[in-house]
Amino acid sequence: MKKLMGIDIGGTKCAVLLAEAGAFSDVRFIEKTAFPTDAEKGFNHTREKIFSAVTALTEKYGAGNISAIGVCCGSPLDSRRGVIKSPPNLPGWDNIPITQMLYDCFGIPAYLQNDANACALAEWRLGAGRGAENMIFLTMGTGFGAGIIAHGKIIEGKDGLCGEIGHVRLAPDGPEGYGKSGSAEGFCSGGGIAKLALIMADRWEAGGDAPVWINEKDDMDAKRLAEYAANGDRHAVAVYEKAGE
Repeated sequence: MKKLMGIDIGGTKCAVLLAEAGAFSDVRFIEKTAFPTDAEKGFNHTREKIFSAVTALTEKYGAGNISAIGVCCGSPLDSRRGVIKSPPNLPGWDNIPITQMLYDCFGIPAYLQNDANACALAEWRLGAGRGAENMIFLTMGTGFGAGIIAHGKIIEGKDGLCGEIGHVRLAPDGPEGYGKSGSAEGFCSGGGIAKLALIMADRWEAGGDAPVWINEKDDMDAKRLAEYAANGDRHAVAVYEKAGE
């Protein structure tokens, strides 16, 4: 069994975890820590939090016992050189040689992949995609993207952008995702679903059918809305039905 570290860099939160892996079906998670990205505070702020979490794990389990570090992040990026290239949800992350920085600091080989591609690979080898030659994994986080497995291979495209479908326009108008209203990201990302809930709640309220969560609408997020939907709230279910459509 090899010890492997994973670093997930998102627009809203980051996570650092350690796992043991043997065969592709034999993975055991050892420890995980998660924290807000605070993207508005810039690269150096988030880098310090990530490296601090990695330091804690290497000191606890020994850097020499960790075979590799896998980093996933939104595109554009250069997976071959391990360089993050200005993702929309990470302002200031311009041409960051993240894998080299990790190797220089910890002496552990590090590798970079688009987050949706990394999720697609994990689902393909470990989850619902096992045995499939072709599959698509959709990410519904701060942004909205896709990882594509075609004929048994990850399709990356230029700068890892092959599956980045968030700016495809689905409707002439609608919730906004990174500056484009009515886009896939506007309707289907975590942030977009919260905005969709706000739009639909205003319409319901104007028609005399306000949701029970109307006073929470300005602070609503996709997770809280999902809790309402799971408990049978018809308005929350309607928002998710619209996102699903």
